[in-house]
Amino acid sequence: MILSISGQAQLFLLSIALGGAMGWIYDGLRLFRRMMPHGRVLVQTEDALYWLFLAPAVFWVLLKENSGELRFFIFLGLGGGLLLYFLVLSPPVLKVGEGVLRLAARVIRLLFDIIMTPFRLLFYVIGRPAGKIGGFCGRKGKKCLQLCKGYVKIKLRNLRRELAILRKKP
Repeated sequence: MILSISGQAQLFLLSIALGGAMGWIYDGLRLFRRMMPHGRVLVQTEDALYWLFLAPAVFWVLLKENSGELRFFIFLGLGGGLLLYFLVLSPPVLKVGEGVLRLAARVIRLLFDIIMTPFRLLFYVIGRPAGKIGGFCGRKGKKCLQLCKGYVKIKLRNLRRELAILRKKP
């Protein structure tokens, strides 16, 4: 299919926008990595999944807009869009994204504290006395078990002595 100059310009601008969108999606992945750091293998797996999902998307756009024809200026536009995004827009997007994530973490922490406050109060009202009672019972139970252990030792010693007497032949 033969494109006019204006059609090629539109396709070039579309490929620049697509490159910028690819950079924006990758920044989302970078924010996720900053929020939850993980090892090299998982990072490489995420990168592979990123390209496995975006390569067909780029191909679909090319197929729809350019009848599947691969042209050098399209790849130049994709690379230029990525480069332009990472040089100009990525730093403020990452800064704002980190701020939003920090704010979201604070809000979630605050909601968690609000939800957990009645349970903490209940623990202070019931848990501490119950813990003291349990500790007291545990100490008394331990002493009781130690006494029982001593009692069992005495009984076993007496039982062995009696068995030894029974085994002796007159």
